[in-house]
Amino acid sequence: METLTLPAPELVRDPPTGPAALEKPVTVRLGAVRTLAGTEVNADEVRTLGVFVYRGPLGAEEIWDEAAKLWKTPAPLDTAGLSSLKPLPLSPAKDAPAPWAGTLVAMGQKDSSGAPQFQKASGGAPAYRLRPYAHAVKDGTDFAGIGAASPDLLFVSGTEQQRFTISFDTESANDAGRARLVLKNSALQPAGWVEIRAIGGQEVEIANATPSGGILARITLAASGDVRIAPAPGRQIVLEGPLEAERITYLPGGGGPRQTL
Repeated sequence: METLTLPAPELVRDPPTGPAALEKPVTVRLGAVRTLAGTEVNADEVRTLGVFVYRGPLGAEEIWDEAAKLWKTPAPLDTAGLSSLKPLPLSPAKDAPAPWAGTLVAMGQKDSSGAPQFQKASGGAPAYRLRPYAHAVKDGTDFAGIGAASPDLLFVSGTEQQRFTISFDTESANDAGRARLVLKNSALQPAGWVEIRAIGGQEVEIANATPSGGILARITLAASGDVRIAPAPGRQIVLEGPLEAERITYLPGGGGPRQTL
């Protein structure tokens, strides 16, 4: 088996600067694949060309096994070890800055247990990187090679940076039991929200918050059909118009049992 030389992959984010958002695909570009003599490998000579996804610190990396849907350790270090795994494929890219390109989609990818394949970084981990791999047959000779790693990908949640968000208690809206609409202030703390719950009884909650995100006042449409109004401590319920009620139950200011009008 003869050796191929491959450049490090280029990662194109959206937006181009700053960390990669989990919710947005990353474009992967790869320059020309060549033999040691410098001859470029053509598309019709390629048998496998793609990038493998690694995570973790250098020297103790795991590699993503697409067939088994799990992170595998130790990661193979040679072309023979990689030949049995399936890379993220790259395809010929016409009229593009690089001859090969593909797309890495992080959001929604799962391992065999249902856990996310890619996770938001905290404290610099987990860090992901890509290495290209190619197998080609040129002039009747087998060639294979591994390229250098891409820059690290440290994912952030693009949703967490948005002022208005809709979130669920599950990965998708299809099986959600709770949905929350939130508007955040300039410090990205909740200013208020509407939350609809369909588990543990069907309820709707409307609330506003302090600048740091703590609850101020809250209205709850309870599963029983009751309407609960809870002002902030020391504050009042103010009605700026006529009030019509069939019956009012209250606690006397001077103490004693509840009274009904």
